[in-house]
Amino acid sequence: MSRANDVTALLQQYAAETGVRSMQKVEQDFIDITHQMPSEAVTNGLAEALHSEHTPPFEEVVGVSLERGDASQRAGMLKPLLDAAGPVAAKPLIDQKWAAHAAAAAHDTSSPVESRLAGYLSTEAVERLACHAAQVDPAVVRRMSRLYAGDPELDKTLGGATLSVALGKLAGMR
Repeated sequence: MSRANDVTALLQQYAAETGVRSMQKVEQDFIDITHQMPSEAVTNGLAEALHSEHTPPFEEVVGVSLERGDASQRAGMLKPLLDAAGPVAAKPLIDQKWAAHAAAAAHDTSSPVESRLAGYLSTEAVERLACHAAQVDPAVVRRMSRLYAGDPELDKTLGGATLSVALGKLAGMR
């Protein structure tokens, strides 16, 4: 059986929503399949999953992803959210004393400032930011999907439900 047939068969399983899979299995299937597909298709599948009624709300997915990501991934996720939400969105972050940590972080040159500061944000603050960003600029969901599609390690932070739905959406696109 060819590799393309293997991918098609696996995608059909997700399209049919058959079987219970472990999160590790879903993550591995997602990585295996998305390496075989164009990045734009993966972005589309993830965007549809993030809009799906079968996954948690966008802001919750981003919050969980933030908790599971490393400092660099968290910083990467914050940029499109802040860009979409606008300057007013920074106020709650400053209120959380994010800015106070900037001075201390500026003296630590072991990682970029954004990466270090991203670790000081609470999940709740990022969820509020993501919710606001999606209301102000709904295209942020697609930009975040593109970010996830470009980084297999970041995909793993999305959770099994979101990845399963995304695989089902990818199956529908084939």
